[in-house]
Amino acid sequence: MTDDRWVWEYAFHAEDEVGYPKAVRDEVKAVADQIVELADLGIDPAGLGDPTPGTARRHTLPSGGWFETQALPRTRPRLLAVVLVVPPLHLL
Repeated sequence: MTDDRWVWEYAFHAEDEVGYPKAVRDEVKAVADQIVELADLGIDPAGLGDPTPGTARRHTLPSGGWFETQALPRTRPRLLAVVLVVPPLHLL
């Protein structure tokens, strides 16, 4: 993998994927993978999703929940950090 490619990862241990239902983990992975694919094509991930009061971007999950990402383009490899996951109440 070259340094100009993007990867995504959970930013905090509290956001670790084992803490969420499998359906939510699968949806976060699918959407985050799509964002990384677009970023690798040259689309700025900081412009994808809905704006938040800070610099993160919000992405809606098919199940009704959402998650927020923070793009870190100066790290190597470039990182799309999943900084918050909010599962839908019916899956908790």
